[in-house]
Amino acid sequence: MSSIAIALTQLARVRDPRSRAALAIGVTDICVAKPLTNRIEPLANDILLSLANKVEESVRIQMASRLADCDWAPRGIVRYLAFDAPSVAASVIARSQVLDADDLIELAEKGSRAHRVMIAERHHIGIAVTDAVADRSEIDVLEALSANATARMSTGTLEKCMDAAEQAPGISTNLLDRDDLPAALVERLTDEISAAVRTQVEAHFGLSHGALDDVGTRTAARETSHDEDKDARELVSRMSTAGELNGTVAVRAIAEGKIVLFDHAIADLCGVSADQWRTAVGISSVRATALACRAARIDKNLFPAVLRGMQRAGRVQPDLPPDAMVSAATVFQKYTPGSAYDALRRLAPSD
Repeated sequence: MSSIAIALTQLARVRDPRSRAALAIGVTDICVAKPLTNRIEPLANDILLSLANKVEESVRIQMASRLADCDWAPRGIVRYLAFDAPSVAASVIARSQVLDADDLIELAEKGSRAHRVMIAERHHIGIAVTDAVADRSEIDVLEALSANATARMSTGTLEKCMDAAEQAPGISTNLLDRDDLPAALVERLTDEISAAVRTQVEAHFGLSHGALDDVGTRTAARETSHDEDKDARELVSRMSTAGELNGTVAVRAIAEGKIVLFDHAIADLCGVSADQWRTAVGISSVRATALACRAARIDKNLFPAVLRGMQRAGRVQPDLPPDAMVSAATVFQKYTPGSAYDALRRLAPSD
């Protein structure tokens, strides 16, 4: 046995709590400093497991924090800490690359709800893991999962998130911000934006109850009144100033038939006036809509929902020729947000 192995074995026999805590951190630091040999690593792992059973939670938290970023950390102790109390497990669940998909699936099945929330927040988890995490349809778990843009999710898991959105409106917003939402689910999502979301927006901006329902409900076939335009313009300005205006607001407005609110939201996001936007739509409705979505960084998967809203509002003809959709697809393939903005301004230059 090497001198290191002998030293570790002797140190492991320490019984004083303070000395044992110092030993646990010391052996952890030895493991983190550099990869151990194949002979020493199992011994260090056994010692750490033995010590972890005897030291206080605060010491285990320190051990986990040190081991979380070590790619060669002994697998046994990392797994042990992952299944420990959530306060101990947090760092290794969030960061340790020693844990593989099978470990995370097992932890999702056997661990606590808090463990599942932490797994849901972990970067770059795959479909097998997200399915396991979402299996119990726990609201806080699904909320964390829907907010994790790096997590890949199956259609079944995305549907569970949608089902939970009625109880946690933030899930709807999280899903609308994702870039992997299947087109088949986009329409359901935009149609199911709950009244709770509108209520939150009204409360945030000090609007009277139902104010959002009164903004932008008339179609382009009717003359837009000064008051409607004024209300929508002021609401969008307040959202923009508060940093709350984004593509989600515009998509939600058009999905709910609030065409005037959509006009002002999409125009503000594109850096043009509402009148310029309306002129562009009158010149080339599908192309203008595609350019605006691209300039506003609205995901291409949401474009069909926006287009359907424009059709319902009478801004886009119901039966589109094939070349119109080809033109729209080209916008998302070849234009950057900046070049789409330039093209939209050329389509309807300012006076």
